[in-house]
Amino acid sequence: MARQSTRAAPAKGAAPSASASAPERDDTATAPGGNGAATRERILDVALDLFTRKGYAETSLREIAAALGFSKAALYYHFASKQDILLALHMRLHGLTEGIVPLLEGDPDNTMERVVDQLIGFALRHRRLLELHARNQEAIADLHRDATLQNHGWPPQPDLEQRFLGLLRDRDAPVETRVRRMAAVGAVAGVLLASDAFADVPDTALESALRAVAHDILNSHSR
Repeated sequence: MARQSTRAAPAKGAAPSASASAPERDDTATAPGGNGAATRERILDVALDLFTRKGYAETSLREIAAALGFSKAALYYHFASKQDILLALHMRLHGLTEGIVPLLEGDPDNTMERVVDQLIGFALRHRRLLELHARNQEAIADLHRDATLQNHGWPPQPDLEQRFLGLLRDRDAPVETRVRRMAAVGAVAGVLLASDAFADVPDTALESALRAVAHDILNSHSR
């Protein structure tokens, strides 16, 4: 419900007082209107597109605001800096990958098939977010070097990368098996990072082909 003002209206023709002409800042305000959380997500979506196409360093807050039809000052209701926008996008990826952690347990051979399947589906659904990270690695690294994640209250998460690499470094597996695991992951990554080459292929068809190739790489030695 809208908050009703208790201030008396100025007399007709009278100049407004200083307090009447300077509205209080409302941290739930949107830029320029609507739901605050939805506006924040809209800012992130536009920034994701610009950071991916132009690069993080080459994109300014003014460009993000212009693409949204906002003033630059309006962005500050939601993000204190351009790096805060990048941090929020980085945290999107962390949140999305949490579901993969439980898969990195159990028998490595079965686990690799499940992880590869999960990675393919995940990567196709969030291709732009992965492209952002692949094309702006230095800016992403700066988030960690400056302890920005900790400064924003991000709690320690399971080390997904180390657990995943543990499957690839499995010293108990034959060398060929380890190579096949890496090759399957590499095939998926290579196709998705070269996504422009498959722009004419629907995601459903690409996902099916990727799964078939990755499983073939993993399992052809057992035939």
